[in-house]
Amino acid sequence: MRKRQVEGETERMASRLQGAFLPPIDERIWGTRKELWISAAGIAFTLGAMALVAVEQGPALTEQWEAGMGGKGLGHVFFLVLAGGLVYGGLVYQITRFLYIRRSQPRRMLDGRRADGEAVHRPRLTFLVPSYKEQRDVIVQTLLSAALQPVPDLRVVLLIDDPPVPQSPEDQELLDTARALTSELRDQLAVISKEIELHLAAGQAVEAARCAARWLRAEAERWLHPDAHRSHRKSTHTDRFFACEILLDRAIRFQRAADSGTVDVEELRNTFAVTLTSFERKQHPNLSHQANKAMNLNSYIALMGGHWDWEADGVLKRVEQGGRLNVPRPDFIGVLDADSLILPDYARSMLAELAPSEHAHRAVAQTPYSAIPGAPGVLERVAGATTDIQYLIHQGFTAWEGTYWVGANAVIRFDALEDIEEVFEERGYQVRRFIQDRTVIEDTESTLDLALKGWTLHNVPRRLAYSATPADFGSLLIQRRRWSNGGLLILPKSLALLRMRLKEARGSFSRVALSGGETWLRLHYLISITTVNVGLLILLSYPFAAHVVSYGLPLTAVPYFALYGRDLRLMGYRTGDLFRVYALNLLLIPVHLGGVWQSVKQGIFRTHPAFPRTPKTAHRTAIARPYVAWILLLMVQWSLGAVWDFRQGYITHGLFAGANALVMAYALVTFIGWRAAWRDL
Repeated sequence: MRKRQVEGETERMASRLQGAFLPPIDERIWGTRKELWISAAGIAFTLGAMALVAVEQGPALTEQWEAGMGGKGLGHVFFLVLAGGLVYGGLVYQITRFLYIRRSQPRRMLDGRRADGEAVHRPRLTFLVPSYKEQRDVIVQTLLSAALQPVPDLRVVLLIDDPPVPQSPEDQELLDTARALTSELRDQLAVISKEIELHLAAGQAVEAARCAARWLRAEAERWLHPDAHRSHRKSTHTDRFFACEILLDRAIRFQRAADSGTVDVEELRNTFAVTLTSFERKQHPNLSHQANKAMNLNSYIALMGGHWDWEADGVLKRVEQGGRLNVPRPDFIGVLDADSLILPDYARSMLAELAPSEHAHRAVAQTPYSAIPGAPGVLERVAGATTDIQYLIHQGFTAWEGTYWVGANAVIRFDALEDIEEVFEERGYQVRRFIQDRTVIEDTESTLDLALKGWTLHNVPRRLAYSATPADFGSLLIQRRRWSNGGLLILPKSLALLRMRLKEARGSFSRVALSGGETWLRLHYLISITTVNVGLLILLSYPFAAHVVSYGLPLTAVPYFALYGRDLRLMGYRTGDLFRVYALNLLLIPVHLGGVWQSVKQGIFRTHPAFPRTPKTAHRTAIARPYVAWILLLMVQWSLGAVWDFRQGYITHGLFAGANALVMAYALVTFIGWRAAWRDL
């Protein structure tokens, strides 16, 4: 855990956790000139290897063409195109790593006052937490991480999307728990808030801070030792992270402020003065009932700024005043998945990037989420490593204006959402849509909608948000298949954005170059899953270009794997996790292609997809039978293909296919298990 001077009971408690708690990644490691030069060297090496490939293959292609070997020449070109797609992905990683290291962002904190003391407008923030059949502990931790943000006038709304008429006792229990949670947490926070206000009214700011520290410490103890508080379960790595980084962190802040007599009364008051409530759209027939997260959010956003009432049938009607439902209009909306956690400085950091007038063009501020550290299982740890690597890539995107909204957490300007609003009809009712639901990656498509309207997005270079990683392959399959579904459908909007950017550039070389860089990154984000997985599958399946001799192509991959492995080590992962990440990606080839195929089907048949929620359960999630079959078939095909290659004299391709078959077998044993795979098959 962080190095902390052991002062008082709270810090002694934090000290005892050393060795039992894995701290967040320290980003300062990448803020050195050494890392910048290492990235630059990797990019230069890759470009040099690509030049070598061009020198090698140009004469060979010319010779084939002149000799009338058209079929072999086409196979040669196809091979180079597929290999080029893989090189493209590796180069994007290296360049975004370089851009991430170069980025320097002021770390201002918004306190609601100007430098000269003149009061300014205090932005109103509402956090929306969409939830569908979530476990109690998952919701509680997410709600508290949002509710304890020290910003004024904060509202947190749990959007319960469970079926209002559950079909099983288990679903009924989840629904009843979700409905009771906001009242339960609101009452708890109201008690501590009232006690703090009594101390402040008596001029006892120091005692108020100590009171807050005691309450936070007691809550942390409940999560660290749940079995001591009549909970029949053990503490998890998520519990420890929540207790240390969200509860104990605040407790230590308040305790130190009390000990030094420097209590920030406004921060203390705002930390606990929050409005907590919940809402269920499916109880109202004139709101959308589409089975996806986007329309759950849209239904509540459409009510903001109004007073509402309803009759016995549940149809919502707007009224001038009063009404049973009053939804204030916020300046900004925070969207937070129900399995995400945000650190104490999250809200103030996001508002500092949105509220100032010079940032009025920004629609979204966010920090791409990281994996909760300390996962006990190898699959969860390795899948989390890929998430942490994605953080670096997204931060690099921002340098070239290529930021995508990452749906697990973000703070969004309400005016920007209204700017991309659409109205459509569903079941005979007029429904408003702000966030796109045409695909299951609603955040990605809405990003392009905002950009086409002239809005920008911004990644704050601080790891302030964390999300759970699936603990078993069945759950991971559902998550990663969802992520790979929709990119191809959104591609036309990215090309439309490029045309708009070039038109706006009006011949300016610098703006044309920036537009080209933005498009280069945006296109990679949308098509990389397709190009990489299709390309790798074809390259592994048949040696159609076995006659191609190239020393440059293997060299293009060296910097990518070297930098990827280096970043994993800097993040605290194990040396062998680079190999495990590669093995997991092989295992995910059928999963990613399944998501791509769903996009193709949706484009052909114009269907509307349901949002497949990632299961969060202590029990193993079964793997859909077709995916197990495809994993086994690929492993067998690569193995038999390697034997065929050796007999035909294609030694290099045989080694390539055979080695990957062995890696796939390792991945199957490590991440799924033979018995589990056979049972699912």
